[in-house]
Amino acid sequence: MTSPLPGPATDPVADLSALLGELAGDHQADPPPATSKPAGDEPVYRNVEAFVGDYLAHVVERRLASGPTSGLNWCPRWWAHPEAISRLYALWRAWETLRVSDPQTGMSIWWRDHLDPHLAALAAEYGPFSRCDPTKHTEPRPLPVELAPPEVLAQLPDATGT
Repeated sequence: MTSPLPGPATDPVADLSALLGELAGDHQADPPPATSKPAGDEPVYRNVEAFVGDYLAHVVERRLASGPTSGLNWCPRWWAHPEAISRLYALWRAWETLRVSDPQTGMSIWWRDHLDPHLAALAAEYGPFSRCDPTKHTEPRPLPVELAPPEVLAQLPDATGT
Protein backbone atom coordinates (compact mmCIF):
# COMPACT_ATOMS: atom_id res chain seq x y z
CA MET A 1 0.00 0.00 0.00
CA THR A 2 1.35 3.39 -0.86
CA SER A 3 1.60 6.00 1.82
CA PRO A 4 -1.37 8.36 1.81
CA LEU A 5 0.96 11.22 2.63
CA PRO A 6 2.52 12.72 -0.49
CA GLY A 7 6.30 12.64 -0.63
CA PRO A 8 8.48 15.09 -2.50
CA ALA A 9 8.08 13.29 -5.85
CA THR A 10 4.48 12.07 -5.56
CA ASP A 11 1.16 13.34 -6.82
CA PRO A 12 -1.12 14.13 -3.83
CA VAL A 13 -4.29 13.67 -5.89
CA ALA A 14 -3.17 10.26 -7.15
CA ASP A 15 -2.14 9.25 -3.62
CA LEU A 16 -5.54 10.26 -2.23
CA SER A 17 -7.34 8.49 -5.09
CA ALA A 18 -5.35 5.32 -4.43
CA LEU A 19 -6.14 5.47 -0.70
CA LEU A 20 -9.85 6.02 -1.34
CA GLY A 21 -9.82 3.10 -3.79
CA GLU A 22 -8.24 0.87 -1.16
CA LEU A 23 -10.80 1.89 1.43
CA ALA A 24 -13.55 1.12 -1.05
CA GLY A 25 -12.16 -2.37 -1.61
CA ASP A 26 -10.37 -1.75 -4.89
CA HIS A 27 -6.96 -2.71 -3.43
CA GLN A 28 -5.11 -5.89 -4.29
CA ALA A 29 -2.36 -7.30 -2.05
CA ASP A 30 -0.09 -7.45 -5.11
CA PRO A 31 -1.48 -4.95 -7.61
CA PRO A 32 -2.34 -6.96 -10.75
CA PRO A 33 -2.76 -5.67 -14.26
CA ALA A 34 -5.99 -3.72 -14.66
CA THR A 35 -7.62 -6.63 -16.49
CA SER A 36 -7.36 -9.00 -13.52
CA LYS A 37 -9.47 -7.08 -10.98
CA PRO A 38 -11.47 -9.64 -8.98
CA ALA A 39 -15.06 -10.27 -9.96
CA GLY A 40 -17.53 -8.59 -7.63
CA ASP A 41 -17.96 -11.56 -5.33
CA GLU A 42 -14.36 -12.85 -5.43
CA PRO A 43 -12.25 -11.96 -2.38
CA VAL A 44 -9.85 -9.06 -2.77
CA TYR A 45 -7.49 -10.64 -0.23
CA ARG A 46 -6.55 -14.29 -0.60
CA ASN A 47 -6.63 -15.00 3.16
CA VAL A 48 -6.73 -13.40 6.60
CA GLU A 49 -2.95 -12.97 6.66
CA ALA A 50 -3.01 -10.92 3.45
CA PHE A 51 -5.94 -8.91 4.81
CA VAL A 52 -4.16 -8.09 8.09
CA GLY A 53 -0.74 -7.45 6.55
CA ASP A 54 -1.73 -5.71 3.34
CA TYR A 55 -4.81 -3.81 4.45
CA LEU A 56 -5.58 -3.64 8.17
CA ALA A 57 -2.04 -2.82 9.31
CA HIS A 58 -2.02 0.10 6.89
CA VAL A 59 -5.44 1.65 7.50
CA VAL A 60 -5.68 1.37 11.29
CA GLU A 61 -3.78 4.29 12.76
CA ARG A 62 -3.36 4.09 16.51
CA ARG A 63 -0.56 4.91 18.90
CA LEU A 64 0.83 1.57 20.05
CA ALA A 65 1.29 0.80 23.73
CA SER A 66 4.90 0.25 24.69
CA GLY A 67 6.18 0.09 28.23
CA PRO A 68 4.64 2.98 30.18
CA THR A 69 3.28 4.61 26.98
CA SER A 70 -0.45 4.11 26.66
CA GLY A 71 -1.95 3.10 23.35
CA LEU A 72 -3.29 0.14 21.42
CA ASN A 73 -2.12 -3.25 22.65
CA TRP A 74 -0.99 -5.11 19.53
CA CYS A 75 0.94 -8.32 19.01
CA PRO A 76 3.19 -8.80 15.97
CA ARG A 77 2.34 -12.51 16.17
CA TRP A 78 -1.41 -11.88 16.09
CA TRP A 79 -1.88 -15.25 14.38
CA ALA A 80 -0.58 -17.05 17.51
CA HIS A 81 -3.59 -15.93 19.59
CA PRO A 82 -6.68 -18.13 18.97
CA GLU A 83 -9.14 -15.34 19.81
CA ALA A 84 -7.27 -12.87 17.61
CA ILE A 85 -7.16 -15.13 14.58
CA SER A 86 -10.86 -15.90 14.97
CA ARG A 87 -11.80 -12.22 15.29
CA LEU A 88 -9.49 -11.09 12.48
CA TYR A 89 -10.80 -13.85 10.22
CA ALA A 90 -14.34 -12.65 10.95
CA LEU A 91 -13.27 -9.06 10.19
CA TRP A 92 -11.79 -10.13 6.86
CA ARG A 93 -14.91 -12.07 5.84
CA ALA A 94 -17.20 -9.19 6.91
CA TRP A 95 -15.05 -6.72 4.92
CA GLU A 96 -15.20 -8.90 1.81
CA THR A 97 -18.98 -9.38 2.17
CA LEU A 98 -19.85 -5.74 2.87
CA ARG A 99 -17.75 -4.33 0.02
CA VAL A 100 -19.87 -6.42 -2.38
CA SER A 101 -23.29 -6.41 -0.70
CA ASP A 102 -23.33 -2.70 0.18
CA PRO A 103 -20.83 -0.76 -1.93
CA GLN A 104 -22.32 2.57 -0.85
CA THR A 105 -22.16 2.30 2.96
CA GLY A 106 -20.68 -1.13 3.61
CA MET A 107 -17.26 0.16 4.62
CA SER A 108 -18.76 2.58 7.14
CA ILE A 109 -20.82 -0.26 8.57
CA TRP A 110 -17.71 -2.45 8.67
CA TRP A 111 -15.73 0.14 10.65
CA ARG A 112 -18.57 0.88 13.08
CA ASP A 113 -20.11 -2.57 13.59
CA HIS A 114 -17.14 -4.86 12.99
CA LEU A 115 -13.67 -3.34 13.27
CA ASP A 116 -14.22 -0.97 16.20
CA PRO A 117 -15.70 -3.58 18.59
CA HIS A 118 -13.29 -6.36 17.57
CA LEU A 119 -10.23 -4.12 17.78
CA ALA A 120 -11.38 -2.85 21.18
CA ALA A 121 -11.75 -6.44 22.44
CA LEU A 122 -8.37 -7.54 21.07
CA ALA A 123 -6.54 -4.54 22.54
CA ALA A 124 -8.49 -4.32 25.81
CA GLU A 125 -6.79 -4.33 29.20
CA TYR A 126 -7.70 -8.01 29.55
CA GLY A 127 -7.79 -8.86 25.82
CA PRO A 128 -5.57 -11.34 24.01
CA PHE A 129 -2.91 -8.72 23.22
CA SER A 130 -2.76 -7.28 26.75
CA ARG A 131 0.50 -9.02 27.63
CA CYS A 132 2.15 -8.31 24.26
CA ASP A 133 3.59 -5.18 22.73
CA PRO A 134 4.72 -4.30 19.20
CA THR A 135 8.12 -5.91 19.79
CA LYS A 136 7.15 -8.82 22.06
CA HIS A 137 4.74 -11.75 21.88
CA THR A 138 3.56 -13.52 25.02
CA GLU A 139 2.07 -16.98 24.56
CA PRO A 140 -1.70 -17.10 25.11
CA ARG A 141 -3.09 -18.83 28.18
CA PRO A 142 -6.42 -20.64 27.78
CA LEU A 143 -9.14 -20.12 30.33
CA PRO A 144 -9.22 -22.76 33.08
CA VAL A 145 -11.98 -25.29 32.47
CA GLU A 146 -13.36 -28.14 34.56
CA LEU A 147 -15.53 -30.84 33.02
CA ALA A 148 -19.22 -30.44 33.78
CA PRO A 149 -20.89 -33.25 35.72
CA PRO A 150 -23.02 -35.49 33.47
CA GLU A 151 -26.18 -34.66 35.46
CA VAL A 152 -25.74 -30.96 34.61
CA LEU A 153 -25.30 -31.67 30.91
CA ALA A 154 -28.30 -34.03 30.93
CA GLN A 155 -30.57 -31.09 31.82
CA LEU A 156 -29.76 -29.25 28.58
CA PRO A 157 -32.23 -29.48 25.69
CA ASP A 158 -29.63 -30.85 23.28
CA ALA A 159 -28.32 -33.54 25.66
CA THR A 160 -27.50 -36.74 23.83
CA GLY A 161 -27.42 -38.96 26.90
CA THR A 162 -23.68 -39.58 26.74
